[in-house]
Amino acid sequence: MATAIASRYARALADVVGRTGKYRETREELRAFAAVYRDSGELREVLRTPAVSVADKTRVLEAILARLGTSRTGSNFFRVLLANYRLGLLDDITEAFEKIAIERMGIARVRIASAAPLSPEEQRTLMARFEAVTARRVEAIFEVEPGLLGGVTGRIGSTVFDGSLRGHLDRLREKLISR
Repeated sequence: MATAIASRYARALADVVGRTGKYRETREELRAFAAVYRDSGELREVLRTPAVSVADKTRVLEAILARLGTSRTGSNFFRVLLANYRLGLLDDITEAFEKIAIERMGIARVRIASAAPLSPEEQRTLMARFEAVTARRVEAIFEVEPGLLGGVTGRIGSTVFDGSLRGHLDRLREKLISR
């Protein structure tokens, strides 16, 4: 249920931000405030406890947002979360907003795993290949997965592109068994 609520808030924010197209800026504001909120147990306690008045909570929130240089849209959004007791969902809202924003910006996010770190040239080559496959701009997250014998795997959403040695051997084994 919390995920559904977080998704509704994220969609509403994305709809407002869509008028200006400032998805990246809003994403950074969400991340920045979420980091402050996550890192400060005292802040979480002040903003969650019923012992502190809404007016005092709002003043604390305003001070943090001013220090972070949060936009008017972002500030309004955080005020809504505070007023509706939804700041506890901030990480889920941020994650949902990022997915929506990436989709609306026409970007494909790909997780690329390799057995060893890839050189910048190899990374650029892989990103170009995924851009050709998806016909979209690509944001890549590169990871080292020691369990791979060699090659790479790429994941876009639930679709896996397996160019690993293990995957090749598995496909070869399936061919041999089926004959």
